[in-house]
Amino acid sequence: PMEVSAPPVVGDAAPEWWGLIWPAVETPPEAWLSQRLDRHGGGSDGGWKGAIPQPKNGPCGVLAVVHGLVLAEQHTRQVEDIEVDVDSLTKVIFGILKRCLPEPGAPIRLVQPADGGNYSPTAGISVADFSSLDVAMAEIQRRGEAFQRPGGVIDLVYSAVFTRGIDLVRQEVLSEGGELPLIPKAFNCWLCSMELLSLLLRGSATGNVGAFNADGTPNTRWDGASPIGILSRKEKEQGIPMAEALKSPPHPVWILHSGDHFTLAWAQTAPSPDAG
Repeated sequence: PMEVSAPPVVGDAAPEWWGLIWPAVETPPEAWLSQRLDRHGGGSDGGWKGAIPQPKNGPCGVLAVVHGLVLAEQHTRQVEDIEVDVDSLTKVIFGILKRCLPEPGAPIRLVQPADGGNYSPTAGISVADFSSLDVAMAEIQRRGEAFQRPGGVIDLVYSAVFTRGIDLVRQEVLSEGGELPLIPKAFNCWLCSMELLSLLLRGSATGNVGAFNADGTPNTRWDGASPIGILSRKEKEQGIPMAEALKSPPHPVWILHSGDHFTLAWAQTAPSPDAG
């Protein structure tokens, strides 16, 4: 692998990629910094081994994607047998980053703070390139516990953006009329956009999840692109239909979008097509 350390920025300026991801030139809020990718967050004593507790509002979209992709592999199990362990987590992270590759042969890029735990906009980052998928997977497994710990959710977002490419992510977001940053500020929280979910689910930051494109043609970009689906209350309340591929995904797992929060629903078996 090739590793590049990005130096700290001089003064109060942030690196040019910062505004692509974050809504302000300041250290991300505690909701992001303290979030874990295992069952031990938020003062939990362990609880259900299939859980990812969310102590504060903000990273729910990333959690829903990660949790949903774990469930895509385990939904046939009894609830008590579902487990978000380091092996299932690293498999999901590898899959996310592999889907983000802009072209065959492009490297997976793993990003973490150069100064452990320092996520301020003027701190340096370490970017490691892995052209071999096998070597990338081995390194993700080696970093598995780091992804579980506080900060790991940010490392995942950074790694997805850098693997896809900063310029390409920007181009994809704007191509469908989307807005940056990927994590906007709303309701006094730093929340996940649909463009960020799209990047993590299918490797492209084009965020249209509706049934139609702007020109009225069917939106087929999600066909076969995501292992799990998305349902939104906007279809019921505003009559905006979701893309068919998101309502009937390959696995019976759905991210639920309530407007300002993402959560999950799943079934052991796919519902009958007659269920509507």
